[in-house]
Amino acid sequence: MSAQQGRIPAETLQPIDLVDRLLDLTSGLTSIVRRETDLLRDRAQAEVAALQPEKIRLANDYAMDVMAVRGHRNLLDRAPSERVSRLKAAMGELDRALALNGEALMAAKSVSEGLIRMVANAMSERAAPALGYGPNAATAARRAGGPAGAGSLTLDSRA
Repeated sequence: MSAQQGRIPAETLQPIDLVDRLLDLTSGLTSIVRRETDLLRDRAQAEVAALQPEKIRLANDYAMDVMAVRGHRNLLDRAPSERVSRLKAAMGELDRALALNGEALMAAKSVSEGLIRMVANAMSERAAPALGYGPNAATAARRAGGPAGAGSLTLDSRA
């Protein structure tokens, strides 16, 4: 079931049901973000990719409910304070998990960019013409063993 099909709008839920749904979404999102962080550290890209559909679904549902609560602050007024406190604590855990996840994502991005630069530099060195003179004082056209056609590789660090 997609986030749009059969999803009950936050504004129509009883306060306790909304808090419980937000708690479930927050816990689920925290769990998946922590798994993703561990997988990023283990360099398990295929497993990270497999998590994305569920992560996106949870994040979208979470965002819709949080936006509803921000727009209608009274939605949680009648919820038991103990549950609201648990929700606030869970949201704090999610914030911490997201901070660690962001660090892991930046590290993975940095490693990937470094590898791309290394490959690009190696390709450039192999394709670069030899400077100076060859036999009989003729200019050297290219290094021995270089490729016939030079490849091109660029890195766009905006992302």
